[in-house]
Amino acid sequence: MEGSNATFEYVYDFYGPSASWFAIYTFATSTFIVISNIFFTILTLSTPKLRQNVANWFLVGLSISDQLHYLAHVVDAYAMYTGSINNRYWCSVSGAFVLITATCSFGFPALIAADRYYKINTISQSSGP
Repeated sequence: MEGSNATFEYVYDFYGPSASWFAIYTFATSTFIVISNIFFTILTLSTPKLRQNVANWFLVGLSISDQLHYLAHVVDAYAMYTGSINNRYWCSVSGAFVLITATCSFGFPALIAADRYYKINTISQSSGP
């Protein structure tokens, strides 16, 4: 790999020392999102009234998939903070997990919307007085 290649220079600039501030930001926001999703999952699973609503199970699934996705972003923040042209292992690992978990995370809102659409369209219409 040649150091004068513009692509690798960009990668070095992004994943090198200039990306330290972005890595810290990514780590902080991802950690906050993981903790809030854990809180939501525990709250929903520990409250009988919330467990009874079937629609909340879609939200719990979304919360769990978001936890996995943002845990991958925590690893991504580590990769940005420590990565370089010569050390791209964590960049590859975190990139793979971000792509894999994003598919699950982005699929749940569509399931929730389909469930809401089905519930609205299957409500029995009263014939009136």
